[in-house]
Amino acid sequence: MNKKYFRYLMKSFWPTTTVYISLFTVFLIIIPFMIDSFCMMLGRFTLGYTLYMYLTGNACIFLSGLLPLIMHNRYFSKNRSDIILSMPMNRKQAFLTEGIFGLLLITILVAIGYLVGCTLCYILGSGDALYGTGGSSFAGLPTLFFACIAVYLSSVFAVSVSNSTFQAVCMIVVVNTIPVLVEALFTNPDISGLLSRSYNNYVNYWSSSTEVYNCSIRYIAELGSFETDYLPACYFALAMQMIVWALLDILALFEFSKLKSEHLGTVIPQRFGIVNGLTVAYGLGFALMGGFFMEQIIYATGWTGLFVFIYMFALFLISFGYWITIFIVRKKARFRKDDWVRYAIAIGGGLILGIAVYALMSVK
Repeated sequence: MNKKYFRYLMKSFWPTTTVYISLFTVFLIIIPFMIDSFCMMLGRFTLGYTLYMYLTGNACIFLSGLLPLIMHNRYFSKNRSDIILSMPMNRKQAFLTEGIFGLLLITILVAIGYLVGCTLCYILGSGDALYGTGGSSFAGLPTLFFACIAVYLSSVFAVSVSNSTFQAVCMIVVVNTIPVLVEALFTNPDISGLLSRSYNNYVNYWSSSTEVYNCSIRYIAELGSFETDYLPACYFALAMQMIVWALLDILALFEFSKLKSEHLGTVIPQRFGIVNGLTVAYGLGFALMGGFFMEQIIYATGWTGLFVFIYMFALFLISFGYWITIFIVRKKARFRKDDWVRYAIAIGGGLILGIAVYALMSVK
C-alpha cells in the first residue's frame, strides 16, 4: 500500500465519500428510526430494527458493490489513468491502496450506521419489539457486514479485469449470475427449481450474498433465537464467499497489472474477461438444460413431439442470447472463429456437465 496515494484518495474521493456517508446514514439510521417513531406514536409499539434490513440493508449491499466501479472508472480513460499511474507508485500499490481504502470506508459506514440506528430503535422501544428483540436486532450486524464485503470484493474482481465502464457493468452482472447458476445446478438440476426459488427454505440458497443476507435477517426478525445452527451456517457461507472473492481479487491484481492503456475500450482475450465470463455463464445455462434432460429421461415424464420442440427451442434461445451478448460487448455483429470455439465449449461442455452432475447427485 502507498500511504501518499491513500491520502490522495481521501482528498480526491471526498465528494463521493460524503455521498456515501449521507446514503448510509439515511438507510441505516434515519429511515429505521422514523418508521419506529411513527409506529410508536400511532400504535405504541416498535417493529424491531432487523425488520427494516430487508430494504435498507439491500440498499447498502448495492452501494458496496457500486463503490469499486466508481473508484476504478478513471482507469477507463487514457488521460486520467496516465495521470494516476504516473505517480510514484506501481500498479500493485495502486490496486492494494484503492482496495483497502474501499474496505475501510464500507466497514466504518456499516458498523457505525448499523450500531447507531439499532441503538436508537432499541431505546425508542425500551428494548421491546413486535418482531424479535433488541438483542437479536444487534445480531444482524455480522450478516450485513459480511454481505457488503463479499459483494464489494466481487465487484473489485469484475472491474479490475475490464477495459471499459460498459464491460465492468457487464462483468458485475456476470459474477453475480454465475454463483446462482452453480448453486441451481448442484442443488436442483430441474430448471423449474430456478424459477420457483423461495425464501421459505432458509438454508438451501447460499450462492448469492443477498439471498443469504435476506434469509438470515428474516430468521433473526421472526425467531430472534440462536437455538439452531442456522445463523452460524449463514456466517460461514458468507465468510467462504469473502475468501473466494479475495482469492479471485489476487488473480485480478495480475490481470490489472498487464492491462495497457492502448487496449482501453477493446475486448481482448483475457482469461477472466467479459467474453470468457459470458461463456462460463451460458455454459452453466446449458448445464441446467442437461440436468433437466436427465430428469425427464429418468422419471419418464413424457418426451412428446411438442415437448422436444420446446426443449430444442429453449436451447436455441440460450444460444441466441449468447451471440447477442457477444455482439453487444464486442460492439460489432461479427462471427469470429474464437467465439465459435467458445460457443462449442459452452453448449457441448455445458450439456455434458449438467448430465454428469445430475447423475452424481441422483446416486443414493
